[in-house]
Amino acid sequence: MALSKKNALLAVIIPLWLIIATVGLLFSSKSTEKPFDPSGALYLASNKPDFDSQVNRILHGALATSLNNVVVHITSNNDCLCQLTATRHIKSVKDAAEHIGKRNETVYFENIQGLSSILTSTPAIAVFDDLGNLSYLGPYSTGIGCLSGNGTVEPYLDVKSTLGAIVPLESTGCYCRV
Repeated sequence: MALSKKNALLAVIIPLWLIIATVGLLFSSKSTEKPFDPSGALYLASNKPDFDSQVNRILHGALATSLNNVVVHITSNNDCLCQLTATRHIKSVKDAAEHIGKRNETVYFENIQGLSSILTSTPAIAVFDDLGNLSYLGPYSTGIGCLSGNGTVEPYLDVKSTLGAIVPLESTGCYCRV
């Protein structure tokens, strides 16, 4: 008889625990899902005719090297949960870029003069084509947790030449405000 009371108690506790855990996860994940460009700075900058050359100038100045076939990983010195959760995806993007012959460079947002007028969130990534033209600027991924399954940058890693940068302005996910 005691065993059936124990089973009945478990039959109530386990589903209740699952419901509470699911609601908690949904609540916490929604609280970390934010727009990549909440202030509209990237939107405004990307509508200017010299946007691509402005980004090239800023990042070329920070790296003091050619941007041909370069992937620039833009991070922040500030500790942020979203930067931590994106670590595995960032590594997989770096590995993919290296595999196709691109050079990876990592820069810290705070150390780059002029970048704050364009970007207000990290982690971010800038991909440059064979000619050193900007082909992508934005987040690594979208959605809850910024996981590699939601990657937005991967299709742009192997672009040979572009007519202009892809800038995903409507992205939402786990991003750090800078």
